[in-house]
Amino acid sequence: MAESPPINEHTEFFQDLTLSSAFQPIISIAHRRAVGFEGLLRAKDHNDNHYPPLTVLQLPANTAEHLELDRLCRQLHANNFSKQNNADKWLFLNLNTQCLVMEKPDIGFMQILFEKTGLQANQIVIEILESEIDDRDYLLKIIAHFRQLGCLIAIDDFGAGHSNFDRIWELQPDIVKIDRSLIKRAAQSVKVERMLSGIISLIHEAGSLVIIEGIETEKEALVAVTSQADMLQGFYFAMPKASISDNSNFSLQIDHVLEQQHQVKAHDEQKLQSWFEEIKRVFETELFLFCQHGSFDECGKELFMDERAVRCNLLDEKGYQIGASRHSPHYKANLDLRFVPVLSGTDSNWSHRHYHLRAIQTPDVTQITRPYLSVTGSHMCVTLSQAVVIGDTTYVVCCDLDWLDE
Repeated sequence: MAESPPINEHTEFFQDLTLSSAFQPIISIAHRRAVGFEGLLRAKDHNDNHYPPLTVLQLPANTAEHLELDRLCRQLHANNFSKQNNADKWLFLNLNTQCLVMEKPDIGFMQILFEKTGLQANQIVIEILESEIDDRDYLLKIIAHFRQLGCLIAIDDFGAGHSNFDRIWELQPDIVKIDRSLIKRAAQSVKVERMLSGIISLIHEAGSLVIIEGIETEKEALVAVTSQADMLQGFYFAMPKASISDNSNFSLQIDHVLEQQHQVKAHDEQKLQSWFEEIKRVFETELFLFCQHGSFDECGKELFMDERAVRCNLLDEKGYQIGASRHSPHYKANLDLRFVPVLSGTDSNWSHRHYHLRAIQTPDVTQITRPYLSVTGSHMCVTLSQAVVIGDTTYVVCCDLDWLDE
């Protein structure tokens, strides 16, 4: 749908500048459409020279002027948003929490704004930079105030600066917006991508939805979807505009990214299986010899001819390791002595590991794990495992293989 200029666009004035709104969509992956819009500041002088938002936000000379500008921005975006057909959308408003520390504003401003614009409190998402306020008690009071009004709370720019999970547990935001710096790095490194997935999983466990902002490329969008984010925001999907339209391209864009994700996943699975095909055959040959002779002393001899093989372990049905680990000559030649305290597996119990559990659940079938961090050496690895029964005793034979992320 073509963009049309907003009807009766509302403007505000601060010092010698005219302030106006631009709105950037926030897109739900599952719904394949915009579910909200962030109100962004635009400013120009009487000569039509445009000023970056950061420059405008630095103009106030004191906290009273900061509060004035903050309220003008909220009033500006709420008025422009209300003039457009967005009854089922969120409006994300940034809150300057620094000025609120000193000014302690009255609590009626937002209620009056709702009455004037006709917006409902449950349409408003208040974005807070939690790092701006050191007084946690006061920060909690601010959040409680907006929650009492019926607004949602979002923590902005998580992952930048000194962000930490303590604030997530304590503030319990409805939404966490992950800073662009994380998605940019995750698109360049598999290790950071895995970290991003872990961060999002923890935020979900804390009860918050996740928006990844600042998405500018298809690769970043793909990583965001793979990392299980809930919503996406960025130039890749749409530039901020004064008018809001129902852009049907969002569904096409999301479908394209999802299709790309499915293809990447299928390719990775195929690559993984191909990578294991030969070494799996060798593993099962050695496993057959172990079952024939009942001796683990020679296990790994042929496996260790492949430089990917690191170690072999023998576990009992309850996960206890039987004897010492057998390490490959290649691994021992490149041993990192800093991890000597965790190299020995003697008397260890690995029943909590997925490779033992899955092997016990499906005997006589070789299991292959996804890449994970090995505690015995702190390196990424995958593990082949299989449960076999010799006489009346169940054993689980394991072989760790080096995994290079990139």
